[in-house]
Amino acid sequence: MDYKKAFETMVSETARYLSTNGLKTMVLGLSGGLDSTVTAAICHQVVHRHPELGMKFMGVSLPCTSNTVEENNSASLAMRAFCDEFWTENLQAQYLLLRATCEQRLASTPVSQGNIKARLRMIYLYNIASVTGGLVMDTDNLTEHNLGFWTIHGDVADYNPIGGLWKHEVYALCHYLFTEVWPDAADPRHQALKAAYDIMPTDGNGVATGGDMAQIAPGHTYEEVDDILCTYLAVKGDAVAEQQAIAKLSAAYGADTVERVIKRHRGSEYKRARMPIVIPRSRYAD
Repeated sequence: MDYKKAFETMVSETARYLSTNGLKTMVLGLSGGLDSTVTAAICHQVVHRHPELGMKFMGVSLPCTSNTVEENNSASLAMRAFCDEFWTENLQAQYLLLRATCEQRLASTPVSQGNIKARLRMIYLYNIASVTGGLVMDTDNLTEHNLGFWTIHGDVADYNPIGGLWKHEVYALCHYLFTEVWPDAADPRHQALKAAYDIMPTDGNGVATGGDMAQIAPGHTYEEVDDILCTYLAVKGDAVAEQQAIAKLSAAYGADTVERVIKRHRGSEYKRARMPIVIPRSRYAD
């Protein structure tokens, strides 16, 4: 992929959408992770390159105690590097109150507790967008979309500039940005992107220890998970081709891992019925 072309397209398409719809702010929750930091870089460039829009980029870090110090520090770097206005609002007290209310009727689980945190963050962000005449930026990537690795009404927002990228491609885009666009190690933008690139990806909700891969495919990488998904999706619906592809993938990555990934994909079809606006991958990739 030509990551320069991809980045330029994401910036120009985001600016076009905002202008067409008369929006005045981009609102983003900064987790400190890779996806939100790369999205922040795109929003930053929209403001920088299109002053005629009168656009403002507002970033907020919304941690609970399940967010690590490393994640919070990375979020702070990204907000300071890319946002016009930014602040941190700890939602731990609100989370504990809502969790206690919910548990009066039903016992919670680690997943349901994580969903409460994600949905609380979205309430906060949508309130900012409502007050300022803006929209909330979505940061889920194509890998997460195809695994159902997000919370309905929690992670899903209005407009997603990186939604056409597989996770390993988000890493590659981030690397391009801090090596080619902002290569100076003293530049806060370089520092924010490099910190997000190096951090272990987690859901930020404390659902499982060991990061995202502990939930998706323990012992494997996003490149391998993306290969499983891309190979499977290319033959999905053809029973014979599916069986052949799964056998080949199982030989490479192990049958348990392949079954785990495909099961996540099949079990999350209902989530993909309602998705945010995503820049079509065909605009920048062959």
